[in-house]
This record gives sequence, structure tokens and C-alpha cells, in this order.
Amino acid sequence: MAQKGFTIRGKIGTLDAPAKAYLNYKDDGKEVIDSVILRKGSFTFKGALAAPTMAVLTVKHDTVTRPRNAERDALYFYIENSSITVTAKEYIRQSAVKGSATNDDDNALKALQKPYRDSASELMAKYNAATPEQRKDSVFLAPIRAIMRTTQAGYDSVNRAFIAAHPNSYISLITFQQLELGYNFNPDTAAVKFARFPASLRESSAGKKMAAIIATSKKTQIGVPAMDFTQKDTTGKSVSLSDFRGQYVLVDFWASWCKPCRAENPNLLKAYNKYKEKNFTILGVSLDDEDGRRAWLGAVKKDSLPWTQVSDLEGFKSKAAVMYGVSAIPSNFLVDPKGVIIARNLRGEELEKKLGELFRM
Repeated sequence: MAQKGFTIRGKIGTLDAPAKAYLNYKDDGKEVIDSVILRKGSFTFKGALAAPTMAVLTVKHDTVTRPRNAERDALYFYIENSSITVTAKEYIRQSAVKGSATNDDDNALKALQKPYRDSASELMAKYNAATPEQRKDSVFLAPIRAIMRTTQAGYDSVNRAFIAAHPNSYISLITFQQLELGYNFNPDTAAVKFARFPASLRESSAGKKMAAIIATSKKTQIGVPAMDFTQKDTTGKSVSLSDFRGQYVLVDFWASWCKPCRAENPNLLKAYNKYKEKNFTILGVSLDDEDGRRAWLGAVKKDSLPWTQVSDLEGFKSKAAVMYGVSAIPSNFLVDPKGVIIARNLRGEELEKKLGELFRM
């Protein structure tokens, strides 16, 4: 990274004009697109980066002679401020990449992950080949789930070991996000681990986004007052979370197009009907967009959801979703009568158990 910029020198056979190479990447959050005509198979790109980044190098072959399967000839790899070479005999997707330490790290990690990826692929192939009856059979599924748990544990283990061994690698930072900032993560634990990265990585565009994710999650931890928001219900009336003060309310983020959400709705309906007389209610927050208004209203009716439903019809850009750091659905927050978050992401039996404890039934 001491070099002021990057140079990518490529060679793909003897391709000549009108063959063209395109380089796409993001630098500090901004998309960059560059292109160059090939001369006897050679091309060069130059630029400068704030931090390493994933890039896509695409070659458009001679439209007269290229085979149909070369329509999309692309190579995904990491670039940084260094001298990088990309060479291939016929297709850029089969290139050898040299000169990028970040790309080398990515390849090293993939090699460590390969046994676990292969195991997962074998299990999925076995599941996909099963009959509909077998997929519902607990005896058939039990060994698959057991092996998958072991596979996932091994996969996570090599990822953690790689991060520990390569604390200054951009690949470690990206792996940290996948490993530690997933669904329902602990922001306090994540913050400690994130702080171990050097300032250069923490202050990169990716690092700043991770810091923001952690900061937002801290605002929605158990024991923290729930942030108020206001959106319009299905009739156009403005409804605020604070309107439910004095009740236990489950703030449920969902969408009409979300199959797991729709599958969870019967569980929510069961809980609602069982505890609605015990000072419990639900506030549904839809992440449908403006084009999905009719689908949203249709889903509420089809799934027979009697509780209050609101949405600003902005999808994942919903102000409430952004405020609560919701990046995957279904997602929910259980708020007590004083407006304090007391549980997160309760589904199925977990929701039933928590409500049973609260109302001692």
C-alpha cells in the first residue's frame, strides 16, 4: 500500500480490436468504470485506491469470432495499490493473478474453507435429491443437520484462525463482517474484536460501515429504550411506537414478498390471540416499497393479521428499519410497557416461551 496507485497489466491470448476490457470497482464507496481496447492481447489499467477492493474485469471478445459461452467472460478478484498482472490463454475468467497481496490472502482463505464448502455442497445435493416426504422426515434430516452443524463450526473456526493470523489483512476485515456482524449479533463482543484491526482498516469505507452497524446495534440492545418512530398505517393514519406505551409490544419487521416472514405469521397470530388480553400486542412494520403497496395490504388480509400495520413503503430504506439496523427479515424487538427492549428476534417456540414467562401462563 506504500505505492501511490495501482497498475493492472493484462494479457489474454492475441485478442485485438474490437476486443475490449472493462474494469469495475468501488473506491471509498464510489463506483468506478474504466475500459480499454486490447492490442495483441494486452491491456493496462491504472488508478489509485483508498483501500483494497473487489474488482470485476470483463473482456468483450471479437463479436464475430467469439464463442457463445464467452458472452460474459469475467474475473472477480481483489486489487490494491500495487503492480498487478493478469494473464490468460483464452478466457479472462481463467486468469492467473499476481501482485495483489489481498487477492493472495483471499485465495489462501478459500483454500482453508474448501473442505467445509465441499461438505456443505454434498449435503445440499443429498437434500435436493431427496423426495418431498424425505425432506419432512426427521429421521432422514437428523444426520444431515448434525453434519451441517459440524461443517459450519469448522468453517467458522478456520475463519477465526485466519483473522487471528492476518490481523492487518483486508480479507480478515471482510471475513469479520460475515462472521461477527450477522443476524442477532452481540455488538459489545463485536466492538472489542473490531477494535483489534489497525486504524487503516477501521477507517476504510468498509470499516466505517461496520462501525456504523455496531453503533446502531448498540442502540437496540436488550435493556435499551426503544427508539420512537412514526409511520402511516393501512388507512393512512400516522402511528408511533410510543402510542403503545403501557403495553408489551412486539415490533415485527416483515414484507409481503418475504417467504420466511409469511411462514412465521401463523406463529405471531397464535401468540397474539393467546396474549392479547394480557396487555400484549404487535406492531407490524412492512418493508414493502411503493410498488408493493397492494401486495402488502393483500398479505395482511390473506394472513388474517389483526394488529396494527404500518409502512413508509421505502423497502429496506425504511426510516424505522435503518434506525433499528434491520438488514434481514423477519426481525423483531419485544418492548415492555416502559418502552425498553427486553428481547430480540423471537420466533416460533422462543416467542411463545418468552411471553409465557412474562405472563406466567
